[in-house]
Amino acid sequence: MVPETVAQEPLIRLENLNKSFVLADGGRFDAVRDVSLTVNRGDALGLIGRSGAGKSTLLRLMNLLERPDSGRVFVSGQELTALGKAQLRDARQKIGMIFQQFNLVPSLSLEDNVLLPCHFSAVRRQRAGSNPRATARELLQALELPADAWQRPVTGLSVGQQQRAAVARALIGRPELLIADEPTSALDSRNRDRLLSLL
Repeated sequence: MVPETVAQEPLIRLENLNKSFVLADGGRFDAVRDVSLTVNRGDALGLIGRSGAGKSTLLRLMNLLERPDSGRVFVSGQELTALGKAQLRDARQKIGMIFQQFNLVPSLSLEDNVLLPCHFSAVRRQRAGSNPRATARELLQALELPADAWQRPVTGLSVGQQQRAAVARALIGRPELLIADEPTSALDSRNRDRLLSLL
């Protein structure tokens, strides 16, 4: 059960975030400029904009995969921007991330790719349930991945299947917060609708 004080806190609070990058010609690109927003528990927020508008950068700022030049990031009332490396690593245990490039390990089976977060985090392993391998297979089945997926490396899967595997990996630890960077870009309409329903 979530403590009442935590339940009242917004799940995400961003305060005046700024992030810029230096371009090859020496100029500066402001990817995120003075962004403030609040997302409450149970809410879903979608970011829409043209390619290169800073959507992925903003998502990466939410779990501090990118550090803002200025501004503050809070998740469940905890200021991530004020944490040291070890504390930030612990705080990220409640955050799932679906990467745009999937980031699967080619030599591992699909099931082992899904289970990777459990190998590196006791918290995620505990959240996956008493039998993480069974939880992984349930997720694979829910996402209609091949029945023999645990036997073959991800290199034998289509791009759409790899994308669904990345989703399963993000969900295995039952995160409080799920950040998804274009999670349906490689899916056909049927699989897209199924995935959105599952999320």
